[in-house]
Amino acid sequence: MLIGIHPDHVWGTSFSDKWIPFLKTLDVEVKILDLLRQDALDQVKGCDGVMWRWAHRAQDKQSAKMILYVIEQYLKLPVFPDNGTAWHFDEKVAQKYLLQALDVPLPEQWVFWSHEEASEWARSQAKYPVVFKLSVGAGASSVAKVDSCAEAEPFIDRMFKRGIFPMTMNEFRPRIIPASRREAKNALHRFTDTFGYMMLNQYPRLDAEWWKPEKGYALFQEFLPGNDYDTRITVIGDRAFGFRRYNRPNDFRASGSGNIDYDPAGIDLEMVKIAFETSRGAGFSCMAYDFLYRDSKPVVCEISYTFADHAIHSCPGHWDGNLNWHEGQMWPEDAQIIDFVETIRRGRTAS
Repeated sequence: MLIGIHPDHVWGTSFSDKWIPFLKTLDVEVKILDLLRQDALDQVKGCDGVMWRWAHRAQDKQSAKMILYVIEQYLKLPVFPDNGTAWHFDEKVAQKYLLQALDVPLPEQWVFWSHEEASEWARSQAKYPVVFKLSVGAGASSVAKVDSCAEAEPFIDRMFKRGIFPMTMNEFRPRIIPASRREAKNALHRFTDTFGYMMLNQYPRLDAEWWKPEKGYALFQEFLPGNDYDTRITVIGDRAFGFRRYNRPNDFRASGSGNIDYDPAGIDLEMVKIAFETSRGAGFSCMAYDFLYRDSKPVVCEISYTFADHAIHSCPGHWDGNLNWHEGQMWPEDAQIIDFVETIRRGRTAS
């Protein structure tokens, strides 16, 4: 068996660095790919499967998603992540429609495609507080609590006029007084780019990773009070890993807080059950689910096929599909490889 891997190194993390040595322990041959080269499709010839972990960056979403789609759909090779698992990654609007179609319990959400409809809702129908979200963004970086129509309208205006770039809200908002050399350099660029735009109609330079503004929609979600933490359940095949993330100080956001409780006794097994049922129903090979409570019942707020691997490895064990507990730590990369190799073998047997 030969598996092609496009190495990933994203913000100091890498799944491929663990995939490759684990595959070798299984006597599976590995071919290192560079699927951003001109001969991408030629490189995968002879491979029995292709793996490429891609993340939130605009460039990854632009390149990896379409290349893997072609390999899976037209070259008929198994890929990780497969399209069914990843097409909605880091797209909360898409997730809203998908999870609604799957009849997954959700908080109430509103997606508006026109300024007029969003403004009318904000003025006469919304019950505040609500939560404004960009469709993209990790670690609660693009989420804001909105307490009134006066606070909602500026978000709506920006989303249908100028747009909002990811990683420019909350703690990532540009400071008036730069706190680092990088921030000072970016501030200078904004100042000098103004003249190029005014005099030469040159578009200002964009961030290397977050160069695509979010625009043309508005996404709001009901605010769910009384949630001091969220619960993340990650399902990989027939395994579910769970932990609770407590909110940041004086904040309603838990994602990205780093304040994690790994005690399995604190996990609501109803959440584990919902996560398994959703993954089975949708055919997800790997999916993390973020749960909150709504009137004491679990609801799924977001999903993500990729995540921080160390958080999964820190779990003391996992549940199987029958909700039986299995003691012992496991790297998610190992679970992904075991399942992917088995998928390829089943495909060979079927053919």
